[in-house]
Amino acid sequence: MTRTEVHRSPHAVPPPARLAERLAALAMPCPVHPSIHLVEAATSDWARASGLDPDPAAARLAGRAFARCETGAVTRLARWLTWMSCLRRAPEALTPVLAVAAGGEPGRAPLERGFSGLWTACAPEMGDAWRERFTAGLAAQREALLAPGTTSAGDRTGSPVDAFGRYLFDLVEPCLGVEVPDPVWRSTHWRALVEASGEVAARCEEVVAGPGHVNAISLERSNSGAEEWKIDGVATRVEELWTAARAIPALTERHDLGFTTAREVTRVACAFLTIPRAYLEWLLETPRYRHLA
Repeated sequence: MTRTEVHRSPHAVPPPARLAERLAALAMPCPVHPSIHLVEAATSDWARASGLDPDPAAARLAGRAFARCETGAVTRLARWLTWMSCLRRAPEALTPVLAVAAGGEPGRAPLERGFSGLWTACAPEMGDAWRERFTAGLAAQREALLAPGTTSAGDRTGSPVDAFGRYLFDLVEPCLGVEVPDPVWRSTHWRALVEASGEVAARCEEVVAGPGHVNAISLERSNSGAEEWKIDGVATRVEELWTAARAIPALTERHDLGFTTAREVTRVACAFLTIPRAYLEWLLETPRYRHLA
């Protein structure tokens, strides 16, 4: 650190830059999938065919989260994120969507038809444990989005991480074509990995949005405007994220998964390591925060 940096007021440095100064994991630019333009085009065509509004930003987020994955995996994730983007504006659609997940026929509503296509493409390849987990997440999210105090846009904070909830992270597996074995998924290390990934992403938005941003994570601190506390919180959770990730190889060996399954589980774990940085890049591309990049 230079002498100039030592005496520089922290408030003169944009919050994302301050995050990068503290955290090497968030300092390096997140690569974008080399076929991102094909993914954007295919996702927009799918959205229009389903009657949904295309969302190019969803494809860019998927392209960063899955930058080194096959194009099909990126496209599947981009379609799910596009569907979720539309769902935020009509959270009441979760009730008929859950009926479709239970085996019912979709109605004419675009969100139902779009979900039906995504569900048909993903669910048959996954086991009962994943399907039950995912639909339970949908049901919990329905209750959260429709709770008193939720805005008409379907979330309290404007954050996809908060608004989509845990089931956003459950989508990593079917999009990659991998199902994490139940003993691994239920382990303390795996749950710590997934939860830390989601919380780092949510806390990054708190830092980028500034003192006026309030969500469930920092509600108790919001009145103090303790921005440094928020950055400290991100740093702590990033350390926990990487600690959990480093435990995964030993975890797969302990459960004797075999080379191929262990490698696939590691692919999913790597996605959880990438998501926070991909989400931060996505935030800084949005009109609301672009000036902070």
